[in-house]
Amino acid sequence: MQVLMKLSSTFLAAGRLCAVAAIAFVSALTAVADVPVSYYRSASGKKDGDLKTALHNLIYKHTEVSSYNALPDYFRRTDVYPYGNERHGEWWDMYGNIPLYVRNGFRGLNREHSFPKSWWGGSTETPAYVDLFHLYPSEAAANMAKSNYPLGVVQSALYDNGVTRVGYPVLGQGGGAAQVFEPDDEYKGDFARTYFYMATCYQNLTWKYTYMVSNNQYPTLNPWTVNLLLKWHREDQVSQKEIDRNEQVYKIQANRNPFIDYPELAE
Repeated sequence: MQVLMKLSSTFLAAGRLCAVAAIAFVSALTAVADVPVSYYRSASGKKDGDLKTALHNLIYKHTEVSSYNALPDYFRRTDVYPYGNERHGEWWDMYGNIPLYVRNGFRGLNREHSFPKSWWGGSTETPAYVDLFHLYPSEAAANMAKSNYPLGVVQSALYDNGVTRVGYPVLGQGGGAAQVFEPDDEYKGDFARTYFYMATCYQNLTWKYTYMVSNNQYPTLNPWTVNLLLKWHREDQVSQKEIDRNEQVYKIQANRNPFIDYPELAE
């Protein structure tokens, strides 16, 4: 992963990276990134909308988890602080900072669609409803406060628990929404890469709310959204938490988040 991140930094410093160049490095970096051999082969040689659609075809076909109610059981594999961490035994909550222990069950937490389900109309008939790549445990109060607001930079906060901020957006953000949700700096890249995944995996959905997305296959994300998420993606690079979670979700769903494996693809 160190080699991958070094390449990422080099490409970003040089300017906009052509996605097809990123694909060319897949074979060379497979051993470093622990990406299964040939996983991304179907995307090789493609760029722009064709590349995004190739990735969509690859990651959309995956194994759905057993049920929405069973999500806490999966979160035990994907969202618990690991051995060696001083907070081992706690749920890893990216929305709050209240210690909540796995031994106490899922009390005080919600199963949060980080990419709001209301944006596609709330249907439970799409794999997006139970896709672990955008579902996270969330402190109940923070989950309620963020509602279905888009991501953004908060200019004036109405809710702030030290990790999650909700309030009025800075000029040019929000896509017409009254408020936005701003995660902690530690997790801004996590959420950006989650949204890149969702805009790719579910480019075939029809959006009811278009704060951050438009009803097209490419680029799907609105211009202000692209600017914001790329900024967060560059400033908060892929963490060990994301790498480990990507591997666990792959074992469950048999698909991966390409923007964690190869951050350059976001460019």
